[in-house]
Amino acid sequence: MNERFREHVESMPALFQALDSSAPFAVSGAVEHRRKAGVYAFFENGRPVHVGRTRNLQQRLRSHVRESHLSASLAFKLARRALGKKATYKTKGSRADLMNDPAFYAAFATQLARVKAVEVRFVEVPDPIDQYLLELYAHIVYRLELDEFDSH
Repeated sequence: MNERFREHVESMPALFQALDSSAPFAVSGAVEHRRKAGVYAFFENGRPVHVGRTRNLQQRLRSHVRESHLSASLAFKLARRALGKKATYKTKGSRADLMNDPAFYAAFATQLARVKAVEVRFVEVPDPIDQYLLELYAHIVYRLELDEFDSH
């Protein structure tokens, strides 16, 4: 194995431990993490439900709770999952089309409220390679769905 890659991989358990044991805070409480890059995890009732990476945590958390299908990607994805809707790049079934469906919009609003209520844990990770690896590592350890890593 490439030595540089091995060093990154070997740092994952410690970075994950730092993420998992970090003090939880509300989505609206990211002010102290303004402009910090790293990996965050959303917890609902003590269970991890989402892991992501960011260059600016405060900005990313704001986008997660913005009432727009263009920015609240997790809420949109959760609504799609709840209703069994697949992603598409066609006009029919597109994000805008789904948001015009009252049943889908209601599911989106429900999921957005859910995202607004999660607890967040965060670890600052400036290196983008470590961010990518930690995001994947945390998904695997937390046993989250890996569909976020599908090709777009």
